[in-house]
Amino acid sequence: MLSFYAPGWCGEIRDVIFSDNGSVTVVYRLTVRGSDGEAYRESTGTISPNDDSTVDPVSAAEEVAFCKACARFGLGLYLYHEDQMTST
Repeated sequence: MLSFYAPGWCGEIRDVIFSDNGSVTVVYRLTVRGSDGEAYRESTGTISPNDDSTVDPVSAAEEVAFCKACARFGLGLYLYHEDQMTST
C-alpha cells in the first residue's frame, strides 16, 4: 500500500535502545518523497522482555515503529478501528 501511494519512500532505523529491564526500543523514520520535497515522520516501537513469543525483539520493535510512522502519515488508520467497524 505504501509503495502505491508513496513510490520512492524510504525508511531507516535511527536508534536502537536496549533498556536495563530488557526491553528494546527502536526509533524509526519514514520518509516520503513528493513533487515539492520530502516529508518524514518518526515513531518508536518497544518490545518488553515479558513477550516470550518474540524471537527477534529488534525486528519486532522495528515493525511496531514502522506501523506507527505510517499511521502518522495517515496510512492504515482503518486498521486501528477495524474492530469498531465489524461490531456495527
